[in-house]
Amino acid sequence: MLDEIMSISRLRMGTDGKGVSTLVAFFDCPLKCKYCINEGCHRTKQQLEVAKYPKFSPDEVIDILKKDEIYYLMSGGGMVFGGGEPLLHSKFIHKICTLADGRWARRIETSLNVPWDYIKPVLYDMDEWIIDIKDINDDIYRKYTGISNQNMLKNLLRLGNKISAEKIHIRVPKISGYNSAYDVEKSVEWIRENMSIEPEVFEYKKI
Repeated sequence: MLDEIMSISRLRMGTDGKGVSTLVAFFDCPLKCKYCINEGCHRTKQQLEVAKYPKFSPDEVIDILKKDEIYYLMSGGGMVFGGGEPLLHSKFIHKICTLADGRWARRIETSLNVPWDYIKPVLYDMDEWIIDIKDINDDIYRKYTGISNQNMLKNLLRLGNKISAEKIHIRVPKISGYNSAYDVEKSVEWIRENMSIEPEVFEYKKI
C-alpha cells in the first residue's frame, strides 16, 4: 500500500493538541475554501501530469514518526493527520495506526465533509477528532467553501453517537467577510444543544 503525502512536519507544538506532534498532511480536499492555508492540496491536471509527488508506505511513515518518539512520550503528543482532507485517505491512515506505538497520541484534523464510508476505517483509531465546522449556517458555509454543510452536520451528529464527546474537539472560526460574531454564536449554540460540547472559538487570520 502506497500513498502520496503532501508533507510531514515534525516537532510541532501548540497547534495540533497537547504536546509535541508530527503532522502528516495529505493531498485532496472536497472544499474550496476562500482562504485555504494549504492551497497546494488542490492539484491541477497539469500538476498531476508534470510533477512527481513522493509516495510512502505505512511502514515508511512509521519510521519517520519514530524519530521523535521520545518527545511524544515526554509531552503527551504524537501523530496528527491533516491536509487537505485526510479522511479521503482513511484506509492508509488506519494502516499507520495499526503499526504505531499505542502510547503515541492519534489525532485527525478534518472538515468531516466526506461520505461516511471514509470515516469508518478510522472511527475508533483516533484519540482526538479536531473538526473545523466553518459555520452552521449553510449559506455562509457554501459561500466560503463552495459546497453545502449538510453532509458535515449529519456526520458530526453520527460521530457524536459513536464515540465519546471527550474525543471530539470542534473549532468555530470567525472568518472576516463571511460570518459575524452573531453567526459564530449561533454555531456555538447549535453545538452546545446538539452535541453537548463546548467548542473552541477563534479568529481566522488570513495569510
